[in-house]
Amino acid sequence: MSDADSPYRAPRPGRPDTGDSRTWTDDSKAWADTRDAHRLIAEALARLVAADPTIPPHPYLSRHLAHHAARGEVLDDAHVPLAVLPWESSANVRTLLRQSDAVSAARRQEWLEAWARIEPFIGGAGPDSRLTSLHLAHHAATRPRTPLDTSAARVSGSRVTPLWSDWTAQDNVLAVSETRLASLTRTTTTDGRSLLVSGDDHGTIRMWEPHGVPAMAPLHTYGGAVQHLLPLPGDLLLSAGTDGSVRVWHLTRGQLLAEPVHRPGTWVSALTLFAAKDAPEVVLVAHSDGGLGALDPVTFRPVDTPLPSLDPAPALLSGVGLGGAEGMALAVAQGRRVRVWDPRRPDGYTYEHQHEGAVRALVDLAAPGRYALCDDSGYIGFRDASTGRETPVAPAPPAGPVVALTALTVAGRAAVASGGSDHTLRVWDARTGAAIGGPLEGHTAPPVALTTLPGTSPDTSRELPFPAGQELLVSAGADHTLRRWKPGGPGVGAGRAVRRPVTAAALSGPGSTAGAPLIAVADESGTALWDTGTGRPVALPAGHAPVTAFASARVRGEPLLVTAHSDAGIQLWSLERGAHAAPARLAGLLGHSLPVRSMAAFPHEGRTLLVTGGEDGTVRLWDLDRVGALACREDHLLSVRDVAVLDTARGSRIASAGTDGTVRLWDPVTLRPVGAPLHCEQRVVNAVAAVPVDEPDGAELVASGGEDGTIRLWDPGTGRPVGRRLDIGDGPVAALAFFRTATGRPCLAATGPGGTIHLWDTDTGSHLLRIVTGSPLGALDALDARQPGGPHPEHPVLLAAGVAGVCVFDIRMEGR
Repeated sequence: MSDADSPYRAPRPGRPDTGDSRTWTDDSKAWADTRDAHRLIAEALARLVAADPTIPPHPYLSRHLAHHAARGEVLDDAHVPLAVLPWESSANVRTLLRQSDAVSAARRQEWLEAWARIEPFIGGAGPDSRLTSLHLAHHAATRPRTPLDTSAARVSGSRVTPLWSDWTAQDNVLAVSETRLASLTRTTTTDGRSLLVSGDDHGTIRMWEPHGVPAMAPLHTYGGAVQHLLPLPGDLLLSAGTDGSVRVWHLTRGQLLAEPVHRPGTWVSALTLFAAKDAPEVVLVAHSDGGLGALDPVTFRPVDTPLPSLDPAPALLSGVGLGGAEGMALAVAQGRRVRVWDPRRPDGYTYEHQHEGAVRALVDLAAPGRYALCDDSGYIGFRDASTGRETPVAPAPPAGPVVALTALTVAGRAAVASGGSDHTLRVWDARTGAAIGGPLEGHTAPPVALTTLPGTSPDTSRELPFPAGQELLVSAGADHTLRRWKPGGPGVGAGRAVRRPVTAAALSGPGSTAGAPLIAVADESGTALWDTGTGRPVALPAGHAPVTAFASARVRGEPLLVTAHSDAGIQLWSLERGAHAAPARLAGLLGHSLPVRSMAAFPHEGRTLLVTGGEDGTVRLWDLDRVGALACREDHLLSVRDVAVLDTARGSRIASAGTDGTVRLWDPVTLRPVGAPLHCEQRVVNAVAAVPVDEPDGAELVASGGEDGTIRLWDPGTGRPVGRRLDIGDGPVAALAFFRTATGRPCLAATGPGGTIHLWDTDTGSHLLRIVTGSPLGALDALDARQPGGPHPEHPVLLAAGVAGVCVFDIRMEGR
């Protein structure tokens, strides 16, 4: 069929269906107002989108409709309907929304904004997965802590019905890299454009527009990781890294101009500009063996100039401006020792000091003679280059390495931003050391490099609509993302308050509304039980120790909730008084020396037993009827990450997974080992689940989820793997949950730090669905559609929880 015959063909400019001819002149054959032209095109195209999102739109619609709506200043849900988003192929909705902030603020953009939050992570997911992810993201953003009428919550084609959510995912992702990022800087081209430049572990350099779109083709060094980037005037860029070379690039031409330094067997530890008093500016290059050289920043030839002597070890360098015509001093860090070299002084180094940890970053401050530094102990401080006088930050950041620093301006104040191993960014006043605002959270791995963008400029004012002088912070994370932040207020991250990460969550049986599950949720601020049918919470007076794990049990007919805490204690709570009455504490269990990370309660021979696995490496068995300990095993070499209970041809078995890479099986009465350990070859085993198989004896397999991102099924009788490995493809497996659909189809759900929930058919090993959340997940729980003794929902219910919060939804794999 030709385009002329296609029912999806785009309207011709000048022939809009509205009959509006004011913007068209037959003589000029051109629109008088291009915005009006794009608006009319978007309106006409939107009418061609089918109401059913399962029907694929014409490729022109999926590729260009959002662009026309943005150019026509009508980027909203009416002009870019829900039904086209799962098929949207331009991958630019989040970019268009940022560019259109000022003109579209009053427009309804709920579905567009939900799509923008998951768009960077959706990748090559199929239409079912894209629509399902969009549906869940929309509910989380628009109906927090609100129960839904499930009959009105359906979206044609979506495989889930959202039931309840408390989710505040970040929406500040600029770009997602296929490779791990290693360096980041910002440059201004000769035509006045601000660009972000990143280097990765594979030797690739990429340029990004401030809103996250690639600016030009990537540059390939064909060497090691690019760990240092130094922009120079005239669109030049120096790169250096683990192959010991320094390369000169012309960014806008995409050309490699020179390789002035090449020292195989070493790596470049520092690359910086330096200008001594009454001396020309040079580029300093330090190598891992303590070698230090200088290059002319124009010719890139070696320069014979006075340089400090270094120890034979990697060095970090930063020029420190001394003000006026005084030139610079040079801050030098090697391991834990920091020295300042002043070329004006005949004795060279002015002072030195030792740190508790190895120094990870140095940065010059706007104030003359001052610089900032951080180290592996978590220290961040400011020092005077002449006297060594110290101003540490206060309050001190959480313990753990601080790995990146950059200088910026916040509300007219000189400041420094830091990135830590806890994945969090913080901002500090460079004069007083006081914190500015709250922590900036969202990365799922440590930020490895930081830079800034101007708040406004002639070319970026629409992209970055913030006050003049308010710089934006940009971070490159080991989670492969570039993220943009607006520092300043408490808890500010891309303008959204951040929910405390969930430390534990579980489905806990039916609430007050028939079929609606009750869920237990814990974070750093406390623990609550939520009835998803009514949206009402009940606080759990669990004390000051945060909850680390939940389990549900029924003892002599009484429903119980079991909580494990960071102080290694376990508490039992009665839920007999109903979903809206405060649970009554019944008893406590003591025995673990470190926190419990997983628990499972199960009936056995007329009793209710509880198995727990702790960070102390022990598996413990408890009798909940008598509230006492039964047995303890210490066979795991390190911590126990997960426990599960399964039925085998020879009776019930307890399975435990550990950081020693094994899954071990135990007798449910004596806790004696059953068979040899399963050496899973997945590095750490983070999760374990029982997987029933459709066999006459009702036996179950064991599923193990590993740090290597794979899932393996095991026959507990033979200790051998069953079927092929299942690969989630986006990081370590953090949690597993088994359930059956309404028609009995066996399914296994898995998730991890990538924030995607993967569903597999365990009979066939086929991948069924990807549910993308855009935020790391650490917990899954499921209520089976045919679970004995459960609330018997029509469809299985799945809970997912992590950094951004918790969401609960039912799964409808069969039928729409």
